[in-house]
Amino acid sequence: MQPENWNEDRYKELNTYFRIKIEQLLRTNTALQEKIAEAWNVQLSDLVDHMENEDQQLWEEFLVLDKQKLEIDMWNHLHGTGTRYRPGFGFTSASDTEW
Repeated sequence: MQPENWNEDRYKELNTYFRIKIEQLLRTNTALQEKIAEAWNVQLSDLVDHMENEDQQLWEEFLVLDKQKLEIDMWNHLHGTGTRYRPGFGFTSASDTEW
């Protein structure tokens, strides 16, 4: 299964971008650091709220692609192809051996 507008390269690009962006926010954003220090409870929506408008728009694009990837992975899994599913780890390739 491959949706018409699936763009794996763009998904990987945005995934990498937001991994870095979120790590940077957690290291440098004083308000988020205070929230973590007080309650150790930061939601993903808190991180998105602290992103610039352009990044929030990119986040919306990423969520669409991430949903498509999940649907592809689930379809392939249910039809006996693609990657295996491991609870707590998600869809993993056969070469993944660390649990």
